[in-house]
Amino acid sequence: MKTTANSVGTQRPDTQHNRARAWALLTENTPSARRLPRYDSGSPGRLMDIARTYDRICLRAEGVLQPDATESEILAALLAIRMLREKLDHDELKLITLARTKRVTWARIAEWQELSGRQAAERRHLQLSRAHTRPDGTAPHTQNERVEYARELRSRRAERQWALKHAARIRRVARQLAAIEDLQQRVDGSHEALIMRAIRESDSKEKPRQAPLVWPKALRECVAEDERFCNSPLPPVDDGLDDPDWHRQQQEADIVHRLLGLIGYAVNPRNIDLSDLPDLGDAISDLQNDSQQAAKVRH
Repeated sequence: MKTTANSVGTQRPDTQHNRARAWALLTENTPSARRLPRYDSGSPGRLMDIARTYDRICLRAEGVLQPDATESEILAALLAIRMLREKLDHDELKLITLARTKRVTWARIAEWQELSGRQAAERRHLQLSRAHTRPDGTAPHTQNERVEYARELRSRRAERQWALKHAARIRRVARQLAAIEDLQQRVDGSHEALIMRAIRESDSKEKPRQAPLVWPKALRECVAEDERFCNSPLPPVDDGLDDPDWHRQQQEADIVHRLLGLIGYAVNPRNIDLSDLPDLGDAISDLQNDSQQAAKVRH
């Protein structure tokens, strides 16, 4: 950092502050510290590189050490605080993200951040996300987009919990629907399938081969997966962070939530005609209505 002499003989830093020079000043004055090969404006480096000099300047500010710190050192330390604050915010964001990938709950994160609760921890995460570019270099979402995304995640979790609470009912309806022998034929002959086929034919010079709609197959595969889970559940995962039973519960919630979504296709008579199976049709409609009503209550 370039300096000039003032009237009282102390050093005055250059009027144009410079992050690289400020960091270098604190680093170069640190005994046994290794000089950084290159300053990256996106990352101020390691705390250990300036820790000793920074602590010494703060002690001098308290009047504990002599001689007094120079003006250059004081201003460099102030700029370093700003740089370190940005670094710590970024590090906090990375650590919160890492904790969530390891399925640490928001409640536990809030406890260790000494925040008031789960919502405060989520708000803190959104606040930190706003200030940093993603790893792929794209700009972060706006605040409204992040809030909507967070709401969507909460809504999805609530849907999963509702599905888990009504798992027996969902399983019963899903198995009855999947057990219809001509399920695929009914779906492929539905009003919606005819419209999709007409659109494909109008877009193609040659008559395209009829492609079956995929949700009946997906439903049966999901029902089979659920039966395997019920008969031979996966061994519990013990990662030292959460109760192994919690992991198994999440596996079950994922399956029954997918079953609920696949059953939803059968609600609309345009997707499948169940007029000859009125009891099953009523059960599907009641399940869908109850699910939607629960969602309205949450909102």
